[in-house]
Amino acid sequence: MKAVKRTGKRYNLTYRKKTASDDPYLPRGASKKSALCGDCGAVYRNKRWYADEGMTAEVRKDPETKQTVCPGCRKIRDNFAGGIVTLRGDFILEHKQDLMNLIKNEEERARGFNPLERIISVKENGSGNIVVSTTNEKMAQRIGKAVKKAFSGDVAYHWSHDNKLIRVEWVRE
Repeated sequence: MKAVKRTGKRYNLTYRKKTASDDPYLPRGASKKSALCGDCGAVYRNKRWYADEGMTAEVRKDPETKQTVCPGCRKIRDNFAGGIVTLRGDFILEHKQDLMNLIKNEEERARGFNPLERIISVKENGSGNIVVSTTNEKMAQRIGKAVKKAFSGDVAYHWSHDNKLIRVEWVRE
């Protein structure tokens, strides 16, 4: 068998993919018992949060279920935003209700996949812009993508390098 000669190029193994989340609100380790959020009814089981009414009813019957507050509800209480979406332009004045309905529907759709994806607040500043704060960066991305798809316009995503925060800016004149 002929030996294969190595070239001088080697892979740099100093980079490691981060597997653990830096989010201080997510629980560390997995509990053997189920937990139930007293505020929103989300269920924690097998290292994951679920928003299933059948599972919630099942867990409520179990006497060993631990009552807790889910990370999504804690972020809302602490006003800890993971994403900020700003909607700007003259288009907002005429279509404000349509935009608000789209944002609300996108939150409901996202909660079906992950109950921790929530909207913290929706505010209107004095110049007619709408500012939406979300619990995580994925929810802000979803809103930006949905508004762009439904109403066109220009959307820009600005990521923070230090922490998990995204600013999404949508503009249509």
